[in-house]
Amino acid sequence: MKERILMNTDFSRSKALNNIPNKKVYGKLLEAVQSCEVCSKKEVINPEGFDGVCPKCAIIHVAYNRYAEANIPIEYWGLKMEKDFIGNKVLLDKYTDITSDLKGHYQKGTSICFAGLHGVGKTMTATCILKKAAQKGFTCLYTNLGDIVNVLVQGSGEDKFLARRELVMVDFLVIDEFDSRFMPSENSADLYARTLEGVFRTRSQNKLPTLMCTNSPNIVSSFTGAMQASIDSLMKGYMKEISVFGEDIRKKKAE
Repeated sequence: MKERILMNTDFSRSKALNNIPNKKVYGKLLEAVQSCEVCSKKEVINPEGFDGVCPKCAIIHVAYNRYAEANIPIEYWGLKMEKDFIGNKVLLDKYTDITSDLKGHYQKGTSICFAGLHGVGKTMTATCILKKAAQKGFTCLYTNLGDIVNVLVQGSGEDKFLARRELVMVDFLVIDEFDSRFMPSENSADLYARTLEGVFRTRSQNKLPTLMCTNSPNIVSSFTGAMQASIDSLMKGYMKEISVFGEDIRKKKAE
């Protein structure tokens, strides 16, 4: 009997942290049906969705809906590390290590900060790990520091509560673009630091995996004073940093 992973339902998903348009999700689901040798020959499309799809398409539909709920950018939905990744082998090895034993890494609370220049494959690695976790039934969230800052600054009281709750409670969390450009002043850095310190502390105490991606060689330098020391201590005790070197893959593809 296969062991089932029960999805965490102790929190409501935050709309403020989700950027995936419903039309795009429907388009990806439609694309899967139309490219299927079985379903493309049947009338499975109706005004409200899809009915009677084959087992293969049903699995794809479940996966895509979980990706959308996790806010994983659509450009990464069809990419596979084993087939499409051409970056630093360190990232591929870490992806293989984590996805080969997701339950074990979840229990240990494995947390990593991928630090390196633009375009070396940090985001693809983190999102592909998140996709595998979502497929296994873990709750997942992809977000970036800019969106977290926007919720803190512009969100309603309910938005802030739901966003923080999700950041704290989700099984696997990815925070992308964790860089100082989102902290233009000392006051804003202190505000964000207090919120992030609480998120990191709670996730650390509950051994919940967190993956971060940054272009900065020293991300805690964005903060100041006591908050800087606290976040620095938390991250060093909770999160392993992996430095990633290499050329800009996006620029290379464009050429």
